[in-house]
Amino acid sequence: MTGLLINNKIIRNTLLFIILAEILSFLGYYYQLVNFTAFFAIIILVLILSLYRLKYGLFILLAELLIGSFGYLFYFETGGFKISIRIALWLIIMSVWLAGAIIKSIKNKKIQLDFLRSPYLFYFAALLVFIALSVMNGFFKNNSLNNIFFDANNWLYFLLIFPIYSVLQDDSNLKIIKQIFLTSIGWLSVKTIILAYIFSHSFNFFILDLYLWIRRSGAGEITQVVPGFSRIFMQSHIFVLIGFFILLFYLLKNLNEKPAVFNKQNFYLIGFNSLLLSTIIISFSRSFWLGLAAGGFFIWLAAIGKFKINLKKFIIFNSIIALTVVLSLALTFLIIKFPYPAPSGGFNAGNLLSDRATQIANEAGASSRWQLLPPLWREIKAAPILGRGFGATVTYKSNDPRVLAVNSSGEYTTYAFEWGWLDIWLKLGILGLLIYLFLFIKIILSGFMISSYFSLSLAAGLIVILAVNIFSPYANHPLGIGYLIIAAAVMENLKLKNNL
Repeated sequence: MTGLLINNKIIRNTLLFIILAEILSFLGYYYQLVNFTAFFAIIILVLILSLYRLKYGLFILLAELLIGSFGYLFYFETGGFKISIRIALWLIIMSVWLAGAIIKSIKNKKIQLDFLRSPYLFYFAALLVFIALSVMNGFFKNNSLNNIFFDANNWLYFLLIFPIYSVLQDDSNLKIIKQIFLTSIGWLSVKTIILAYIFSHSFNFFILDLYLWIRRSGAGEITQVVPGFSRIFMQSHIFVLIGFFILLFYLLKNLNEKPAVFNKQNFYLIGFNSLLLSTIIISFSRSFWLGLAAGGFFIWLAAIGKFKINLKKFIIFNSIIALTVVLSLALTFLIIKFPYPAPSGGFNAGNLLSDRATQIANEAGASSRWQLLPPLWREIKAAPILGRGFGATVTYKSNDPRVLAVNSSGEYTTYAFEWGWLDIWLKLGILGLLIYLFLFIKIILSGFMISSYFSLSLAAGLIVILAVNIFSPYANHPLGIGYLIIAAAVMENLKLKNNL
């Protein structure tokens, strides 16, 4: 692996930035002036930093992506128009990069874009063609203009491949992004644990405000599963799950290449991974648990087939994984059952996990997802080759309490679907879907070709997204898209360093 070196200064500065942003976002829930002031202060700061060095603005954009879920920690709203901090940061980075690229091309009298030399160019270009066709298809099929815009704008995140690709060809920038990534997923885990503790104990004097802030900022969802236990789910937890496997690959490297199994570094890795896994458990996301299984199977294959780990070390590696699971379960139980102040409910934590994993018939979210499947499939079969374009809607009956509160029949029409790959098929058609899958496969195969622990850990992250996207949309969301383009840029960097 390309070294998981810790830079305390970068971690400290990143953590201070994140905590300050979270505090201001919470205060912004009470006072719009704080929200608007922070919004403009951040975009002015990012603009200045980006004009000085594009990479500095990009670091802030990536930090927001890692912790921000839907990107509304800050926003500006006027006259019914609402722009999130994520969109604002994207506009700044793309504008500064484009201006720089144009100036550079004029000076050299030819177009100079680093990404044009990438072996992934064909796949990204082909996908861009199908995205454009899907926009036009949506217009021709008279889909709502509003739905087309909000359905397609996530895909614009792919354009960040140009600035990200240029910045990540520098190893020093890659090292900084590693520190930002580790700090961000660590913070997400701590934040999740704090919320789990608060919502499983008697803190009624500010729980409502905390709940509303989490919901309105788009940071996540808090849903009471049983009295005394609430599911803390954040869309950004996908990075916690990916980080779990990146660190697990690093642990595999230590076991396979170093004689000492029990050393300080391995203990730190086990502790950090236990924290990350506890977060995934608290999220109560079956999609994440599926991603956990897919990633686990992949790392086993890599350990045996690629790194030729011997039987003794393979047993030790699996024992460490088992220890991590035990520690994460113990941490989860400690959080929700901590005796001070008194826990809010007397439930069996073990039964909660087993019921969540096996019982879906009476669970509103899962049953609604399955009720969506038949009408969604009918719409796909109506236009399987080129799809129905962005903004295409499906009407189905939902058991979601929020839907039932508005319409007692449960009938619900939407253009956004939980079935991630079917959503892409409906909008882009089977050809667009296949091109996208080929892009994933191409980057994963690059990980095998490079054959390092780091490259395969990045590939594991893509495997996780492929699995999670079956039931929860990530491949058509900035979170999944952001990881994909970072993985592509880093793979290219690793290939160049290894002369591949």
